[in-house]
Amino acid sequence: MSAPQVQDDRDSIAKDRVESVASPAPLGGARIEETIYDAKLKEAIDNTKLDPFSRRAISLYFICMVGFLNAVSSGFDGSLMGGINAMPQYLDFFGYKEVGASTGIIFLIYVAGNCAGAFFAGPASERFGRRAGMFIGGTIVLLGSAIVTAAQNRAMFLGGRFTLGFGIAISTTAAPTWVTELAPAHWRGRLGAMYNSCFFIGSIPATGVMVGTEAMNSTWAWRLPLILQVVPPAIVMSCVWLCPESPRWLVSRGKVDEARAVMVKYHSNDGHTNPLIELQLHEFQEMIEVRKMEPVWDYSSLVETANARWRLLALALMCLNGQLAGNGLITYFLPTVFKNAGVTSTHTQLVYNFVNNILSAFGAFSGALVTDRLNRRPRLYIGSFVLACLLSIVAALSSKYGEPGNTNTNGANATITFIFLFGIIYAFTYTPLQALYCAEVMSQKMRSKGMAVHILISNAAGFINTFANSVGLERWGYKYYFVFVVWNVCASVLWFFFCVETRGRTLEELDEVFSQPWPAVASARKRRVFIKEEGDREVVQVLDDKASSA
Repeated sequence: MSAPQVQDDRDSIAKDRVESVASPAPLGGARIEETIYDAKLKEAIDNTKLDPFSRRAISLYFICMVGFLNAVSSGFDGSLMGGINAMPQYLDFFGYKEVGASTGIIFLIYVAGNCAGAFFAGPASERFGRRAGMFIGGTIVLLGSAIVTAAQNRAMFLGGRFTLGFGIAISTTAAPTWVTELAPAHWRGRLGAMYNSCFFIGSIPATGVMVGTEAMNSTWAWRLPLILQVVPPAIVMSCVWLCPESPRWLVSRGKVDEARAVMVKYHSNDGHTNPLIELQLHEFQEMIEVRKMEPVWDYSSLVETANARWRLLALALMCLNGQLAGNGLITYFLPTVFKNAGVTSTHTQLVYNFVNNILSAFGAFSGALVTDRLNRRPRLYIGSFVLACLLSIVAALSSKYGEPGNTNTNGANATITFIFLFGIIYAFTYTPLQALYCAEVMSQKMRSKGMAVHILISNAAGFINTFANSVGLERWGYKYYFVFVVWNVCASVLWFFFCVETRGRTLEELDEVFSQPWPAVASARKRRVFIKEEGDREVVQVLDDKASSA
């Protein structure tokens, strides 16, 4: 497209915009709707119809898959150690027990690597771009994979686990930010939610492979699965430089024309600009002051204003509640949980672990598909309460049917069923939103470093999911589950009063919401709007605002 043509299109779009009025005159033939969308955004979306099956859209899907593979890598490792930890071949080689302090350290060292990597993740992604962050992280993951696979002693294995955690922190900071910023406003929720849901695309083959290798009478029973985790980062590193950079990052570096070219290519049906592209570019330029880079270690932007502090609170709620919902029991110690339910065979535990990941994947992708339809706030506070109820039932059933010598198979099967249900509901509630929500609540200025803090806080909470869980399960067994029951009840209350609704707004429009005295209340307001068709376009005017009951 030529520069004059772009300018003509922008002038035409500017003329078509309708200003919101406090008391609009009745519009003949208009309909009235309630919406949480900003009026300009709703009008832009209504007048910009993207074909989800066009060549441009399909190209965007494949590009986003490169980012998704970073979540696949994280999922592969997370589920891998839970299964390997149940293998006698691994436990005997290193002299570990399935639970206890020494085993907790194996999981904890990965978390320590995550925390260390988080300090480098934000600066790398902000200074060099989102693609560079994914490439750097992938390189470190490959190195860590080589070390753990070849490990001959505890020290070497621990060093490899630390390296893996360091690399994963960098790649999983850059990737969700890149996917969220590259996606059109129409599909941001779905594509962003799909990112974290791809955790299970990694966990399913990881747990499936271990069902087969568990029969090997050598260290290859656990080394072979460890080798396979090099596949996702290798693909990312091969493809990432063939993909476009984030438009928001480009605008933040003064490359507006390059950002527009990316958006025109992937946010339109015909290769021309449209109302939604121009609205978003206009907002980028209003929100982003192109300036010299601030010092890479300066994180003061995360706390310097009330707006920023509310954003950080929203991010912290997701990090803590998402990690302390009891999912650590399912991710890292599921075979032990099955043992508490009365399943003693290692092979059967690994098979059930595999099945659980398939069912959880169903929950995660179902949640991702409805992310643009369901509000975040009720989904989180209701989901947290349901998780508390399910985990209470699992604990109660385990106390009765998980004791050694239990012969009531129906009771044991009921326990396993509720464990599966817990995994499905957790995956539906939290998995699609963990990375998406954190990226949504961060402003452009805060986003890269905020996502690094997301990794840091998540892994600080991960201390409980690793070391503390290992010790707690050894000492108290199923009684330890009640720690997470109580936390989920508290999380439900916290989400109800402090969750800021992000659905239906561009990332930049959320700045106005977070500037309100109580953003959680402001974000729940709905607008009544007039919508009138004029030819092949719709005109949207605000009638009033009112509090939402959601």
